[in-house]
Amino acid sequence: MDNRGSSQKGSLLLLLLLVSNLFLCKSVASLPICPSGAVNCQVSLRDLFDRAVILSHYIHNLSSEMFNEFDKRYAQGRGFITKAINSCHTSSLSTPEDKEQAQQIHVHPGIKENEVYSVWSGLPSLQMADEDTRLFAFYNLLHCLRRDSHKIDNYLKLLKCRIIYDSNC
Repeated sequence: MDNRGSSQKGSLLLLLLLVSNLFLCKSVASLPICPSGAVNCQVSLRDLFDRAVILSHYIHNLSSEMFNEFDKRYAQGRGFITKAINSCHTSSLSTPEDKEQAQQIHVHPGIKENEVYSVWSGLPSLQMADEDTRLFAFYNLLHCLRRDSHKIDNYLKLLKCRIIYDSNC
């Protein structure tokens, strides 16, 4: 491998480290739910939902930032978006397409036993020697993370609306 290929591989590894680091420490301070030293502290469901919504929104914003930055730096002119449209491993999960469909779901839909969930199979592509294959694997991973974090953010807000405000929001 020549110096250019080694340099690009190093850049991608650095990017991966930076991406994982964003999730671990970018302006995130773990705050206790209960006051220091409190025993048998109880937190309202509303407060828990508020925290969950704030965190899910933050994670979605981070995933969007990462995707946009990666797209700008590495994916321009490569046509990745057309290959990535329906290639998320979570695409096979049955989820509503929009807010109206989501509102039609029952709050307690029941447990689906023996349901098969898809597994992400992109790791080998991230380790390929071919640069385009590796770049697309990163692109697709970030695209799917952004897509899925957006769905989670929206569904969590909808769930909060249903449970805390009795669907009156």
